[in-house]
Amino acid sequence: MPPPQHSPIAAKPSKHGLFLGLAGLVLTAIGLVALIELFPRLSATATPPTNLDRPLESSRFTITNDGYVKVTDVSSLCFLWKVTLGSVRFQSGTVEIVKPPEAKLSPTESMTVPCSSEKMRLVGSPPPYRQPRLTEGDLAIVVYYRVWPFTFYRDRRLFRFAARFGEHGEITWEKQPAAIMEADFEKWLVTHGGFNIVERP
Repeated sequence: MPPPQHSPIAAKPSKHGLFLGLAGLVLTAIGLVALIELFPRLSATATPPTNLDRPLESSRFTITNDGYVKVTDVSSLCFLWKVTLGSVRFQSGTVEIVKPPEAKLSPTESMTVPCSSEKMRLVGSPPPYRQPRLTEGDLAIVVYYRVWPFTFYRDRRLFRFAARFGEHGEITWEKQPAAIMEADFEKWLVTHGGFNIVERP
C-alpha cells in the first residue's frame, strides 16, 4: 500500500515580513505625497478692466508661483486667440514676451503679463477719438518655465480667459479650458520661429 499523501501546508507570513511590507507601503505613500508637493503649481488670475475705453491695457493678468519650489528660465506672453476691438479682429497673435527679474519665480512671487501694445491702439471716429470697444475677448496667458532642480526639462502652460460682458458694459474675465486653442498656438509658433521665439530677451 502506498503511504498516504499529505497536502503541503502554506507557510504563514511572519510578523516581521508583514511589518516590512506595511512600512514599504507607508514610505511609498509619503514619497508620492512629497513629490506632489514639490510639483510646480503655477496659477493665473485676471482682474476686470478699470477703463472700458482701454479694456486690455487696464486689465491685469498675473502669473503666480503657488508651489514650494522656484521655477527658472521663465518667459511669458499673451496669446490673442480671438480678440475684436470695434471692427478690427486680432486672431492668433501675441503681445511682447516678458520675463521676471533673473527669469525666475520663487514661491509666492508673481509677474504681470501685458495683453496690449502700441500696435493695438486703435482710434475710433468721430471725436473724441476713443478706443473702439472690446466686443470679443478670448485669450491665453502662456508661460514657459523649468522646475528647479529638474532644469533639464522646460514645460509650458496655457491659461485661457474669455471676456464676459455685462448688461451695463462691464467686463469680467472668466477662466476656460485651454485645450481648444493649443493647436492654434502651435501653428503660430511654427509660423513665427518655433520654440526659439520664447527665448527672446
